[in-house]
Formats: sequence, structure tokens, C-alpha cells
Amino acid sequence: QAPCWLDLRAVTPLVDMLSLSAHKFGGPKGVGVLVAKEGVAFEPRLMGGGQERERRSGTHNVAGIVAMTEALAATDHERPAELPRITALRDRLVASVRDSLDGVHETVAPHAKVAGSAHLCIEGVENEALLFLLDEAGVCASAASACAAGAMEPSHVLAAMGVPRSLAMGAVRLTLGRTTTEADVARGAEVLVDAARRLRAKAKARP
Repeated sequence: QAPCWLDLRAVTPLVDMLSLSAHKFGGPKGVGVLVAKEGVAFEPRLMGGGQERERRSGTHNVAGIVAMTEALAATDHERPAELPRITALRDRLVASVRDSLDGVHETVAPHAKVAGSAHLCIEGVENEALLFLLDEAGVCASAASACAAGAMEPSHVLAAMGVPRSLAMGAVRLTLGRTTTEADVARGAEVLVDAARRLRAKAKARP
């Protein structure tokens, strides 16, 4: 998702390798970009005809590559205007939730956030149940990396960040993009707050 929020011209010189998936910025699935700094060792995972300078053999997906290029150019062109708009919407979403609900923690420092993502940990709530209620109300969200595949276990990333297990179990990720509106943000915050209150009330009523 980096092209949506970051200027790749500034990022690329700082890393040894950079990979992009086209569908993360409006392009088609199944095509991407890999940028490697000169001198970085690279072993191909697909052998065969030697395409892509023997880095990835197989017939080129020309239509996908062209579509990805157009999507990347459009994203780069729109980012200067979209970035402040989405940032304001994200901040409004988080503020609305925190103003209406106590025990809500952001896991990312203000200076380190990307515009299109809000990651929250909500006290007294299990994200599995929370996501069910959000989905039932038509709001798409995820637990991000808070849960390991196949088991409701807190993410090792959150653990490494010092987030307590009980709080990590209430982690939820809300994402925004170019189609997100003020009405979407208001609705999302309303549904999230209502769902969290319902779950807390249910937990409190248990014998």
C-alpha cells in the first residue's frame, strides 16, 4: 500500500529491496514490482525460460503490467490531494471512537502513522466477536496481525511492542482509501462504538 501514502522516490534509495503488489494501489491481482539495489544477492524462485533477466521465468503478463503501470501513475498523481483528505478522515474516525468510548488505545505513534490505517486496541473486547458484529452491520474491518492463523492468539508483533495480551486480544484495524467519505467514517465509528458497548455489557452480565 506504500504508493498510496508515501513518495516512492524518497523511499526507494533507503532500502535494499522494495516489493509492490498492484492490487494494493488499484491495479490487477497477480502482478507486482520488485526493485533491488545493485549488488544485492537475488536467487530466483521460478526457473525456466530466463525471462526478467533470469530473475523470474515465465511468460510476461503484459496486460497486467500495463494496467499496474497506469494504476501506479494515477496513484502517484492523486496522492498529494488524497493524503491530507484521508489523514483528516482517519483522525476524525479515531477521535470519534475515543470520544465515545473509554479504554481505546492507538498502537502507533502519531508521527509514524500512515494515512489510510487506524489500529486500535479496545479494553474489555475480544476482536473475534467485535469483527462479527461489525460485519453484521456492514462495516468491513480486520484484526490485522493481532491473531495468528487458525488460533486466536495475540500477535508476536504486538507482544514485542509491549502491548499486554488482554489488550492485544481487542486489536482491530480500520482502513480508509480514495473512496472513503465522511459519511463512511461517521457510520464506521458509530457501529464500532455500539458493538464494543454491547460486548462489554454482555461480558459484565456474565455470572
